[in-house]
Amino acid sequence: MKLYQLIYVSKSIARMSRVGLKEILKVAHQNNPKQGITGILVYDRGHFFQVLEGEYNDVESVFARIQKDKRHCRVNRIISYTIQDRLFENWNMGLYHLDETAEFDFYKLKKCMKLLQDVTSISEKRTLAKSALKIFIDLKENTATQPEDLIGA
Repeated sequence: MKLYQLIYVSKSIARMSRVGLKEILKVAHQNNPKQGITGILVYDRGHFFQVLEGEYNDVESVFARIQKDKRHCRVNRIISYTIQDRLFENWNMGLYHLDETAEFDFYKLKKCMKLLQDVTSISEKRTLAKSALKIFIDLKENTATQPEDLIGA
């Protein structure tokens, strides 16, 4: 089985509430295990950054559904490629809501997210996506559980 990773960014149509974000997470936790999908979703000031991992067809199928979701627009694939190992192996889908998360220092990630919104060159976007991914990996190594609890009640 070849593993595949896809990273995309998008803009939400309207500001997402905690309830709206939790609904996205709930659906992901119901659907992703069936398709062997893992990853992380970050929401910041009306923008999404997501990493999807799994088998190629499964990831592309989920991404096709995501592209049709009316809650966001400007869905932009940053990078997709074959990987050796999952980075979020035990996370059906983790979620970080950067606007409300104070437990960690997200300055670098917020800066990276802002730049991803502003740059237009594909090579710049890929470089920034890899930088953001490294921040997630570092964060994951310091987080014992999935980050969905960080969005609050």
